[in-house]
Amino acid sequence: MTLVNRVSAFFLAALAIVLVVYSGLFYAFVRGRLVQQFDQELHGALYSLVAAIEVEPEEVKWQPLEHAIALGSGAGPEEVRWVVIGDRSQIVEQSRNSTPEIVAEAKRIATEAATNDQTAGETQAPGELNILYQRLTAPDPIRLDRELDEFDELVVVVARSTADMDANLQRLLTLVILLPLAAWLLAAALGRWFGARALRPVLEMSQRARSIAGSDFKSRLPAPDSGDELADLGQSFNTLLDRQQRAYEQQRRFAGDAAHELRTPLTVLLGQMDVALRRPRTAEEYADTLGVLRDEANELQQIVESLLFLARTSEDATLPGSESIELAEWLPRYMERWQNDPRRGDLQLEVQLPPNATVSAPPALLNRLLDNLISNAAKYSAPGTPITVTATGSADAAAISVADQGRGISPEDQATVFEPFFRSKSARDAGIAGTGLGLAIASRIVAALGGRLECHSELSRGSTFTLTLPTRLSQPPQQPRLNEPPER
Repeated sequence: MTLVNRVSAFFLAALAIVLVVYSGLFYAFVRGRLVQQFDQELHGALYSLVAAIEVEPEEVKWQPLEHAIALGSGAGPEEVRWVVIGDRSQIVEQSRNSTPEIVAEAKRIATEAATNDQTAGETQAPGELNILYQRLTAPDPIRLDRELDEFDELVVVVARSTADMDANLQRLLTLVILLPLAAWLLAAALGRWFGARALRPVLEMSQRARSIAGSDFKSRLPAPDSGDELADLGQSFNTLLDRQQRAYEQQRRFAGDAAHELRTPLTVLLGQMDVALRRPRTAEEYADTLGVLRDEANELQQIVESLLFLARTSEDATLPGSESIELAEWLPRYMERWQNDPRRGDLQLEVQLPPNATVSAPPALLNRLLDNLISNAAKYSAPGTPITVTATGSADAAAISVADQGRGISPEDQATVFEPFFRSKSARDAGIAGTGLGLAIASRIVAALGGRLECHSELSRGSTFTLTLPTRLSQPPQQPRLNEPPER
């Protein structure tokens, strides 16, 4: 079953339940009101006729002239018909619209009421008649010298046909069945049309997704411009495809650049070996050739190690054991590593850190991180220009910046400066050697340490790379009090 059918079936079932319950309650309420109104009118007619009877100890008198009785003047089937029976069988008076069937039924009721000593009741008669009656009797009847309107007992019978009410109820029942059914069918048609239209973007995205080849990273899903969840789904999927395309292009560029970078030292190695094998050499010439081969092999090893480091995912990368490093003490010791570098005279260190500002990091990775930043500054700045290493911070974070006064980086290149094998056009044109892996490795190390690395640069004015790491303040060792003996 399709999603449209499942959604439509659920809401149509819910709508059907609501319509059935509502229609049943509505019919029951209206029917109850009609029946109640019918009974009230019939009882009202009976009470009006009974009011024209006077009950005395010796007789019961029928005195309609003293009461205005307007019942039974209409000929319609819904009109009230009535008969007054005296002393079981005598017709005292009847309405103008009464029929012989009603008169005969009234006599039968009067006889049964007297026989069974009933005072009131309700019964049904053929012809869809609903009949009410009430019997009034004199407590001590005396039959001597009576008038024509005096009796031992009187029975008032009122009748009304239920045909009109039944017809109305039948029409109401038809309406409460047909109208909800029509509404349900209309809702089913409109709901299916609307559901199919609303989910059409999903079908289009599904068809487009099936048509995209495995190597096609340029096609995108047709995201609707509706601003709803489906539009968000399409945009999210397209964003995923954008990331996949960037990752694929980076991987392809990474593989091409890696092959290019590896080709150079391998070409040098093969060339040196070919030259050495052309003719016999002296021991000194072989030693020079081996030295060149060793340098190229070291460079090749560094490139391979860098590639392996960058090829690891964040989940696969395993950091060496972290240590608590107090930067104010560690940085001067680190700078001693550059004592034998040709640019050692250009290096300047400025430490503006709290004495107990501590970072948690593997020393080897922190060394490699600063090595890459300082090497990058030395490579792209002229000898004799300062390279300033500045450390500042607070109780929450420490910032180590490496600033040079070199050629700088253009604004458009700063967005990709941390990508593997990236080298600016000016650096390539100037013939500056390098692989473009140093800053990429530095960025990966900073991410592994939970920090961030930022670049601020201006062309011809130099660059500043700022490393920010979270810090904590280490507790200084407590000195024993003078009045307490030292612990043993």
